[in-house]
Amino acid sequence: MTKRTLSALATVLLAVTIAGCTGNHSADTEADVFITVEITQGVADADVSVPVDVAIGNMTFRSQSKAPGAILSGQQDAIFTDWVVTPSRADGGTKASPQWRWYYNVTVPAGGQASLQNYRIFPSDYFRQMPLSQLFPENGGIDLETGKRTIRQRLDVEVFGKTVSGRRLSVQFSVTVNFYYATP
Repeated sequence: MTKRTLSALATVLLAVTIAGCTGNHSADTEADVFITVEITQGVADADVSVPVDVAIGNMTFRSQSKAPGAILSGQQDAIFTDWVVTPSRADGGTKASPQWRWYYNVTVPAGGQASLQNYRIFPSDYFRQMPLSQLFPENGGIDLETGKRTIRQRLDVEVFGKTVSGRRLSVQFSVTVNFYYATP
């Protein structure tokens, strides 16, 4: 082979190697476990006159192997860090509270579970923002869209994390909350 052919072959091999390293990353999103969430004590109502974050009383994250009978190790432990809560209206209204993102570590052992108590999913700071601020007496005390004294929002929660081995994973669940202002 000539130097020119060897040089061209080396260039092609380098290009193929680089393409293989930067191509499909779908394997990064596949963990050997999947996570489920069970809410055993949720929240149904939230009084916006009391500036306390909305919290789920008790929920459990469970880790299970995707392959029946597979042996799991600490490499498949899940560490969740990024929580995204997206409110939407569940009462016919269209204006919902803003999305809320926060960072908090929750570790779920492979094949095990993690129980969370009084876990906050909605900040009380949002009570003073639209649309919930309409429920305060000084703002009329009613939702202008529905004419009701309550605002019902569905909170879609998506939690992102990785296994110890670096595989990305996420879990989603929803909670519906009825916001109201307690009149004296």
